[in-house]
Amino acid sequence: MKVNLTTLPKWQSSVAIAATAMFVLAGCASAPAPTNEEPTINDTDSSAESEGEATQEKFVIGFSEPLAGQAWRETGLASLQALANRPEYQDILELRVVRTNDNDAAAQNAAMLNFVAEGVDAILFDPASSSGADAAVAAAQSNNIPVMAVGGVYDNDEVYVVSPDYNSAGAIGVQWLLDNLGDNKKIAVLEGLPGVPLNDGAMPFLIEALETGGAEIVARSTNGWNEATAQENMAAILRSNPDIGGVYSFLAGGQGVPEAFAAAGIDFVPTVGGSGYNGEACALSEYKDDGLTGNNVFAQPAIYAKGLVEILKLLNGEELEREQYFPVLQITAENADDYCLPDYSSNYQLGYNFPGLDISAEEIDTWYQK
Repeated sequence: MKVNLTTLPKWQSSVAIAATAMFVLAGCASAPAPTNEEPTINDTDSSAESEGEATQEKFVIGFSEPLAGQAWRETGLASLQALANRPEYQDILELRVVRTNDNDAAAQNAAMLNFVAEGVDAILFDPASSSGADAAVAAAQSNNIPVMAVGGVYDNDEVYVVSPDYNSAGAIGVQWLLDNLGDNKKIAVLEGLPGVPLNDGAMPFLIEALETGGAEIVARSTNGWNEATAQENMAAILRSNPDIGGVYSFLAGGQGVPEAFAAAGIDFVPTVGGSGYNGEACALSEYKDDGLTGNNVFAQPAIYAKGLVEILKLLNGEELEREQYFPVLQITAENADDYCLPDYSSNYQLGYNFPGLDISAEEIDTWYQK
């Protein structure tokens, strides 16, 4: 059954303020086409001169990452560092990175305040919350330092946003599952990481869309945005609900959920995941001939690198839209073989490249967790 997602209320700004007919659907968003414009820098006079020539100053850009060690964010950071360390970028910018832990909004705010105190030219950050860095944003504004949220949205009109179109992502996954359920409409839902704005803002609307479309939610748990957690919690659900007809797992679970079914000896059911880990693609590739169908809709972590391109445009005097949303990716049984990297680990994060930037897996390997 088709569900008209445009009649549902818009997602809150903590998810992504694009039309509601989206969440992992970013591929249908009317976002600006990605470009591969090389950054330029305006000539600036330096107070220090050597042999009569003024030296060219670099832009100093601070980046705050709130979940140190988490694969999606570390891959995004590696893509950012890979781009920043190419010769054409090394000559014009200095990148300063601060990792904080546990999605701690207060720690992120402190890190960003330190960037302001250091006098950086711009701040990029992946928001730990929708408003937890307001003090740092206000301080940056007072010092004419632009601030850009990358990887997620931030509820402050002074902040630029460069983000995957999470709204459309959700709609893609919901509609795919509704279209692929058979006569058995009983489903299990695994939400992501409770307490994170992206998760908490999205889930009420996803649940409403699923139920409006005719699905019957008989079990709920979490995946913790971790495939092992998804497998463990799915296994627990199957012990009491072995007859479910489908699974919606928010932004993870495309590997863990099928592995739980395989371990329990229960026939596969249509499954929506979306961590973008290599294991999701390889699980679909491995089990598709045994009946597994799925759609793993995920955001590209290389959005961090795209944010760098955009903030350099701003620093060079170009006008930017306050909010830019870019398409997400989908891994299905039809293209899983193309995405699966057999020689890489199951938790290797895909989506490390961004259209027009040509970032390679080898570059990611060089800068991962550096």
